[in-house]
Amino acid sequence: MSHATATATADESVEFGRLLTGVLLTCHESNVYPSATVVDSASALSSAQHQSPTLARLSTMRGLRGLLAVSGRRAAASGASSSPHSVLFARALQILSQPEPVRLHKLSAPDSGIVELRLERPEARNAIGKEMLKGLRSAMDKVGADPTANVVLVASSVPKVFCAGADLKERRLMGPSEVREFVNTLRATFSSFEALPIPTIAVVEGAAFGGGLELALSCDLRICGESATFSLPETGLAIIPGAGGTQRLPRIVGRARAKELIFTGRRFDATEAVNMGVVNYCVPGGEAYQKALELAREINQKGPLAIRMAKKAINEGMEVDLSSALAVEEECYEQVL
Repeated sequence: MSHATATATADESVEFGRLLTGVLLTCHESNVYPSATVVDSASALSSAQHQSPTLARLSTMRGLRGLLAVSGRRAAASGASSSPHSVLFARALQILSQPEPVRLHKLSAPDSGIVELRLERPEARNAIGKEMLKGLRSAMDKVGADPTANVVLVASSVPKVFCAGADLKERRLMGPSEVREFVNTLRATFSSFEALPIPTIAVVEGAAFGGGLELALSCDLRICGESATFSLPETGLAIIPGAGGTQRLPRIVGRARAKELIFTGRRFDATEAVNMGVVNYCVPGGEAYQKALELAREINQKGPLAIRMAKKAINEGMEVDLSSALAVEEECYEQVL
């Protein structure tokens, strides 16, 4: 190897190391959960504060993929074989640049304690497949184990859709046992989400169909934009809602109304949703996140243990008779004393 080539390789290694350090540093400074993909790239550190997390992340992924492409072209042009260091770094970049369907992001001060869970699978309108289900499951575990989390916002980064339901294209490739396992896991995941000790708020802009609506129903509160649409269309596919829809919807809107919506599978709009109590607030399109954030901030200012005990008292008390429910309230009150 010539002196010039060795110098170029050393310079490349230093540059790779600088970029990787920046990426990992940003991961730490952006309050990203340990296994989550980075929010910002090294080159975006100075401008990240002026971008939304989603825009910054998309910029990062483009930058990482661009770096991979440039590195590949340089290697091909030089005709030199890649060093173990550059191969390892390229592999690390490939892993970092892989899109993840579910992302967690912890807001920083003065909103510390508020966690965002974002659905990001634009190519399938956030349809829930195996990878997204795995991501949801992992997100639940991380939030449940985080003592600093006080409120969770569940939102979509994909325009005009919250979640289109289960990934039917993927399901067609499953056998009966696989479908059964998938649906059981999805149901258990939504139940785990409902059982989180802290408040959860669904932010619905656009479509929330099938499993997407079931995910929203498993949240404590729901905020939607005026263009949101809802449906449990499963009976039209000769199946039934299998991730809690047949149980949570009647508990919210009443038995007769839930039967009508499930039997017909019809879509209903944001106005009907708020009138039935499916959502707490309907706001102008594009403003649902801001309204949800305002609610989250109000909740975040209250006593954390009091909020947890209030949720436990309501949830557990609603499942038993009044006398037993009052005993649950007493038990929860003792915890805050």
